[in-house]
Parts: sequence; C-alpha cells; structure tokens
Amino acid sequence: MPKKIIPIAKPWFSNQEAQAAYNVVKSSWLISGPAVEKLEKEFAKKSKVKYAIAVNSGSSALLVAQQALGISAGDEIIAPTMTFVSTASSCMYLGARPVFTDINLSTYCMDPNDIESKITKKTKAIIPVHYAGQAADLDPILKIAKKHNLRVIEDAAEAHLTKYKGKIVGGIGDIGIFSFTPSKVISTGEGGMVVTNNKKLAEKCRLIRDFYDIKKFKYPALGFNFRMPDIMGAIGLIQLTKLEKIVKIRQKNAIKYAKELVKIDGIIIPFVEKTEWMNFQLYTIRLDLKKITINRDKFIAILLKKGIHSRLYYPCLHNQKLFKGINKYKDSQFPNAIVFSKTALAIPIYPELKESEQNYIINTIKEIINKYKK
Repeated sequence: MPKKIIPIAKPWFSNQEAQAAYNVVKSSWLISGPAVEKLEKEFAKKSKVKYAIAVNSGSSALLVAQQALGISAGDEIIAPTMTFVSTASSCMYLGARPVFTDINLSTYCMDPNDIESKITKKTKAIIPVHYAGQAADLDPILKIAKKHNLRVIEDAAEAHLTKYKGKIVGGIGDIGIFSFTPSKVISTGEGGMVVTNNKKLAEKCRLIRDFYDIKKFKYPALGFNFRMPDIMGAIGLIQLTKLEKIVKIRQKNAIKYAKELVKIDGIIIPFVEKTEWMNFQLYTIRLDLKKITINRDKFIAILLKKGIHSRLYYPCLHNQKLFKGINKYKDSQFPNAIVFSKTALAIPIYPELKESEQNYIINTIKEIINKYKK
C-alpha cells in the first residue's frame, strides 16, 4: 500500500505557472487584462473556433451562454440526468427549468432517443454533455434541434481537444463551454471558456460577463461580473502549451488500463471509438454486479483503505432535492442512468500518475474482484 493516497485528480503544474502568476502580480494588472485576451485567442485556435470568451468558471460559462441565446423565465432546456449540477441548475438563474433525459450506457452521454419525448412548446435548447472527454453523439441531436428550432449548447467542460467524427467539440453546436477547475485536463484554478463561431453571440457573451456595460457606466441589459482575472489567464496560457502532451499521456494511461482491466471478469471498461479522439479527463469503469457480490460504494471504500481515491462522477440529478420541486420523475424513466449510478466509479488517470501507481491500481482492482466473485 502506498504511503500516500493516490488522488483521483491532480493538475499538472510546474514553476512556469507560478512564475506566470507572479509576473501578473508584479505588473499590478489583476483584473481581466492582456493575459486573458491572449488566452482567448490561443484557446480559440486550439479549439478551431472563431471566438472564445473567458469567464471565471465553467458554471458561469453555462449561464452566460444561455443568457446570450435568450433563454429566460418560463423556458426549458434539456440535459442528461447524469452530469455535474450546473449543467442543469445554471438555467434556473434565468428563470428557466431543466428537463432531464437518460444517458447512453455505452458512451455515458445524452441518449438522443430520449430527447424528442421531452420537447415542449417551452423548450429552447438542448445541452449535450461530453462526459469524461467522450463526445456525445451530436449528429442526431443537431438533427432534432433543427427540426424543432432549438439551440444546441455543448457542455464540453471535460472535453478539451475531444473530437466528434474528427471535429473538435465545443464549436459544433451553436455555442459551447469549457471548464478549467483542478480536476480538468488543464486548469487555471477556477475558470471557464465560452466558444462559438457566431459573432453576435460572442459579442453578447462579452457584454454579459462584464455587467453588460456598453460604454463606461451604461447598462442597457442585465449582466454581471463573470470576468476571468489575469492571474488565471496567465496560468491558463502555460497550461495551454501543455495541452496536447497532457492528452497524449492520458491516452497512454487509458490504453494500459483498457489492456489490463478488460481481462478482469466483473469490470466494464469505457467504450472508445478512437483513442485519439478522447482526452480521458476521467477513466470511468463499471462493476458488473451479475458477476460479483460487492456493491460499488463498498468497492470505493476498499480502494480508499488501500490508498486509492476513486469516486462516482456523477449521481443522477433527477433525484437531487434541488430539482424535486421542478419535475416529478421516477427512476424507471432513466434506466441507464440508474444502472450507471449504482455501478460506476472513476479511477486516477492524471499525467503525473506513476507507472508503479497505475500497476498498483490495476492489481488492487483485480484483487478485490477476485475476492468478491460469485
């Protein structure tokens, strides 16, 4: 057993990020400034989009994107029940409400077959989530959106450089968002980015994130302070230079996990269409409860005792108290998400994960499964 816990996630920082942050502090330009502007330009290039708008979090990015699209009181958005809370809760700040769909049990992303039955006259947008760096199936989602005159907001919070049929996600729908929290592929501490190829939407996002101030102290519409500080921008620029390398290391770690874990009867490894299309922000495995006698929560607890941090990303939102008063759902409406919520766990895959640590994780999983086989 390792002397220290192997964490579930760890940002890949060096002295470069610290020096970049120090340089900003020394310059005294602490609010959004030149570093953020440069980060926006460089991120747009990497993501193959025309416009990128930096904000203070991925959750703020979701809110800004929806407001820019005109989502307001009484509207509805459609999102998967298995995602981080702000995918669904952000619209509530605009007076709108989320409507949930099931997930595909292969990709763990929104099930396109469960969308049309959720569309009403109030529906304004669909928010597919590219879970764990796995692209959602966008073609049928875009087709449904076009048929019903809906907007598509890509929640690519976890999907930096992820590809869908060869195209980088985020800029495929009307608008997309990314996150830079410490658990993501690259991090600025907090921070997020809105991306789009629509100039008018980009201009609206820039206004919304800065109080909708069109000329110093003139506010024709509602906005707020969602700006990214320049320290975060400077850190992000250093992180961005490492992005391809980080993704390649994660892909390498994922290949090793797949090669070894697929041999363990009782473990279901992630679906991968093409390794080079995924960034593996998470490596989520599932337990085959038909073949073992241990449940997922006990499995996580044993891993932790053995020095390995793992976690369910994410429990179903339709069962959260926050959403109980908005919609009355039953678990039977989300069979795949319920299976996922009872069997899934993410294991460490970050770039600084040592080979010996990965071997230890694989062997420990094998040991637990063998002990609890039916």
